[in-house]
Amino acid sequence: MRRLSLWTLPVVLALGLFLQSYENAWEWWRSRELFAREVPASAAASLGGAEWKLTGLRRVAERSDGRAVMLLDMEAVVRDPEAFALLPCRLVLEAPDGRRWSPQFLTPSEVNRLPERRGLTIPTCTQALASKPAAGATLRIGEGFVLPAGTAGEVRPVLSLPAERPRYLRFQVPG
Repeated sequence: MRRLSLWTLPVVLALGLFLQSYENAWEWWRSRELFAREVPASAAASLGGAEWKLTGLRRVAERSDGRAVMLLDMEAVVRDPEAFALLPCRLVLEAPDGRRWSPQFLTPSEVNRLPERRGLTIPTCTQALASKPAAGATLRIGEGFVLPAGTAGEVRPVLSLPAERPRYLRFQVPG
């Protein structure tokens, strides 16, 4: 019985490692952005229960250290509220070399430089999803970014939602 136990120990350990790594690999697959769908400038694309459209990506300020402050505006028309309300929303700016920048908190003085933004509270992507809008609702979404000097003109917005991963949208910027 002792020899049998010793011979089955490596088999049981290998099986346990396989089952643990399978679960981790599946979770990795579901959380990664692997397959991009290019969205032409000024066009809308469907993702995660909504039609998404890039309405603006503007440089609004420059900080004293040379970093650029950018505001991203998107519009989402909700088609399937259940698929749309799954969190978290991942909205980033991506450079051609693959570097990515996540949204950052911007001071009100940086955001209010645009006349159309003064006095408005525009929800972030996560706030918009968490509001659980009804089908047919049109949401305006805004995010702020701080980019290193010299990268502001070459970035593109990337949108990823849990209901659609590993697929995601990469928007072309007009101009």
